[in-house]
Amino acid sequence: MAKVEITKTLDVQGIACPVNAVRVKAAVALLKEDELLEVLVDEGEALLRVAQTLKDAGYRIVKVENRGEGFGILVGKS
Repeated sequence: MAKVEITKTLDVQGIACPVNAVRVKAAVALLKEDELLEVLVDEGEALLRVAQTLKDAGYRIVKVENRGEGFGILVGKS
């Protein structure tokens, strides 16, 4: 298995829905096939909306990690 390497990070903490989800979707669209984006997002509704937007767009959520002050979502293209 290839080593998972984060190539970019996008912090959308403190940004209201749906703007945060739109920004994340646009950033993932710019990724190359072998790149991973780490998204920093607030817990609660923001986490749920961003994750659902990524799934609906067909992107691959590799990992979701509780960071104490929000969550980190690791995402790539399918």
